[in-house]
Amino acid sequence: MGMLKSGKTLGLGLALALGALAACVYPTERSEQVQVLIDPIPDLLRGEPFQLTARVVHGDGSPLESAEVVFSSADALIAAVTSDGGMLGVSVGTTEITATAIEFAGAAVATQVVRIHDLIEVDSVRPRLVRFGDTVSIFGAGLNPDPFLLVTLSNVEVPVKTYVPVDPQQPNRFGRLSVWVRPPTPFVAQAAILGINGLAIGPDTVLVGQRDIYEPNDTIPWDFGALDRPIRNPALAFEHIARDDSVRYDWYRFTQIAPGDRTIILRSDQVGGETYSVFFTDALSWNGAAGNFGLGPQSFTIGPSLYACQGFPFGPPQLQTDSVVIALRDLPAGQYDALAAYTRRGAYDLRIIPQYRSALPPDDAEENDFCDVAPQLTLDATRTLTIDNPRDIDWFRFTLGLDGRNVSFDVDAVEEGADLDIYVLRDELPTAITLVGLSAIGGESDAVNVALDAGDYFLVVVDFAGVPTEYTLTSEVRGAAPELAQVALPQMPTSKSRKPSPIVFETHR
Repeated sequence: MGMLKSGKTLGLGLALALGALAACVYPTERSEQVQVLIDPIPDLLRGEPFQLTARVVHGDGSPLESAEVVFSSADALIAAVTSDGGMLGVSVGTTEITATAIEFAGAAVATQVVRIHDLIEVDSVRPRLVRFGDTVSIFGAGLNPDPFLLVTLSNVEVPVKTYVPVDPQQPNRFGRLSVWVRPPTPFVAQAAILGINGLAIGPDTVLVGQRDIYEPNDTIPWDFGALDRPIRNPALAFEHIARDDSVRYDWYRFTQIAPGDRTIILRSDQVGGETYSVFFTDALSWNGAAGNFGLGPQSFTIGPSLYACQGFPFGPPQLQTDSVVIALRDLPAGQYDALAAYTRRGAYDLRIIPQYRSALPPDDAEENDFCDVAPQLTLDATRTLTIDNPRDIDWFRFTLGLDGRNVSFDVDAVEEGADLDIYVLRDELPTAITLVGLSAIGGESDAVNVALDAGDYFLVVVDFAGVPTEYTLTSEVRGAAPELAQVALPQMPTSKSRKPSPIVFETHR
């Protein structure tokens, strides 16, 4: 009996001891001091998997390492969840995910709302008020422009400026897409994005002012100041032209801090080349009383059918195009103006670049796009040169001795479709420049033969058709030709026609 009693006593003690141990391991089995903490769940894309995790902790925050958690979803049609935390975004929408500690009935459960996005989706568009040439930022999913992506503002296609992903390692998930606001975007606009994953339309409307961000700049220039950076804006606007106006202007000014290469590019796929002209000059002013622009006595211009030399105009006919590139090598320090004159409204692209950009490599005579920097031409020689951009023009200087000479110049272009013209100008600066010889027949080759008195001259080669091309220039000096001495002053050619320039420059001497 004693042994049995002892045994009973030992068994009871063991049970009590085991109970005490259990109480130590699970001291708050039904205590509300134990809680479940679910780790953050990111927004997901439709079809994207994610592994849920959670922790069970005491009231003081210390973990319960042995606790087991199960997960569930309030709506498995939006987010499907397995008990061990495997989750899959099923369809677009929001639902609630719950994490429960199964050993602790009294412990607070954890819940978290999860949002499933479409593969391409727009959350918001900012700012809500812009003008042409401004940018708007589109926030959402699937906005990476690397694959095919078309962005419109109320059916007007707009160019992409930048894309910044939230996670650079996963650029196809979420990010910020910035686009240029381009005419003719209407006053009230809504963003839409078409990509390989579908179509997304933004929830916000944007108010678009119907002028670009540099206006007013028709009779006063928009001044970029000292340019130590490139200027790029592909979404500017030639504005509406009132009934009483035949032409309007967009005028830009910048300061070249130090000598260096500079390229000015204007292009438009909406306006049409016949409706606008671009002029580049080192001196420009507006005369409100006369209603025209003034050139200073030392100014030069580069532009279709108007190339002023120290304030004196020289006007070779040229075709106008919808893309104008003026590339200048070692442009001197100073203040410069670019003037776009237009007769039809539409969108255009402006770029001012601190580099020399050309369709063909420049020849060894560049920079010689204006008379002030015309290099000396060696006569009785042949040179290989280039019209490296559609608006390139080549100026050269030469001098004849006391008795004068009969001089011939021949040009021969490599590219089919080029149409080179030759002009000979008498240099009487600072008093005048005078046209004394020209040849402007159609075709890749041209030649002029002219009797010249002693003095200083310019030779100018320009391509009427605006075709970048390599060409050869051959000059030959012969004896004086009396039969040519009384030849009448050549007139500007009439066989090549273009729409007259809509701009009037007045020289101030």
